[in-house]
Amino acid sequence: MATVSQNIFLTRKEKQRCNSCGKKIPFGKSFVAETEDHKGTCFGCSQFIGYTLLPSGDAAMTRRSKKHSKLCGVVLKWNQRRKRYERKGQFVEEIAIEKARLECEKDKVSREIKNKKAAIVREQKDKMYILDFARAIRNKYPNCPQKREFKIASHACEKHSGRVGRTANAKEFDPQMIDLAVQAHIRHTETNYDDQFGKGKRKTEIRSEVQSTINNVMKRWE
Repeated sequence: MATVSQNIFLTRKEKQRCNSCGKKIPFGKSFVAETEDHKGTCFGCSQFIGYTLLPSGDAAMTRRSKKHSKLCGVVLKWNQRRKRYERKGQFVEEIAIEKARLECEKDKVSREIKNKKAAIVREQKDKMYILDFARAIRNKYPNCPQKREFKIASHACEKHSGRVGRTANAKEFDPQMIDLAVQAHIRHTETNYDDQFGKGKRKTEIRSEVQSTINNVMKRWE
């Protein structure tokens, strides 16, 4: 029988209440729901009482423990900086975790070899992606300084940075994403943007002050 999976959100709202008992769910505590905006039940009224939290980080343990558990509660926490929910772990049965651990111990060596090969392939693909992104920048901004496109692409596409080069649209070489990457580079290298912090100005105000300079540089580079 397939595992039944449910999202478990850590609350962002002070007014969240449990559908079952009606009690207020404190900020940062868990409630079980299909989406963050839907009403849900507090963890105490959910089906996951007695289940064990397996933190994120080990893909094989995550996949295999879910397979062996009747229910799986995926814990999602809001990342304010990236403006998105991120997976923090999953609630599964303790016996499922033990079965997954035994399976992982049996094929540990073969998985390590496989993962190393996969990592090499991913690194090669990533280098090609950055190179292609740089070419797309050069095509759209043929007058930008020599080799500057590589600096822009490397920064925008840095792994785990959450920057524009890592978005799905950027990977389709969307012109708007290319503009944003170039704009960010100009802001930090061709204006006094970074020097304005700590002088009592808000970030939006500083950005507004340097925008005309950014626009002029972008026009020269086109």
